[in-house]
Amino acid sequence: MGEHFQPPMKHEGNENPFGHLWKMFDQFLDERPLKKMMETLDEYFQQTFSQVYIPIDVHETKEEYTIIAHLPNVKRNQIELQFIDDHLQLIVHHRETIESLDDQGHVYQKRQTQQHISRMIPLPYPVSEKDVKASFQNGKLVIRLPQKRKYIEIE
Repeated sequence: MGEHFQPPMKHEGNENPFGHLWKMFDQFLDERPLKKMMETLDEYFQQTFSQVYIPIDVHETKEEYTIIAHLPNVKRNQIELQFIDDHLQLIVHHRETIESLDDQGHVYQKRQTQQHISRMIPLPYPVSEKDVKASFQNGKLVIRLPQKRKYIEIE
């Protein structure tokens, strides 16, 4: 046990004995079909697990309580708004079909994606469903509730 540790001897001209193996592995991963498959898997996981967030602003006046959801690049028919007890559930449905064409215009790859983004919006006080008004214009969903809070005038 009195012997000192000595690192393994280096091979002449080759710093890493597994360098050739790594080069072969990299070439294998760079092959076109496998590379395309890896890119597709990477894109799938990125889209599946990326956090999608619907930003909202809230404004309150003496007359009404307003919630504005910012939905750029969304069409009116993609939006669903549900009244659930003391919450509003905002759902955005996104469906997309992507086709890849060859030089003759034939489809050689067709991919369909479907995504649902949801956000629960708590209401500040009990309100009747018939009192909730919503409009959509220029990428903004505006939800209006009648004001039920009583404000005291301060002199």
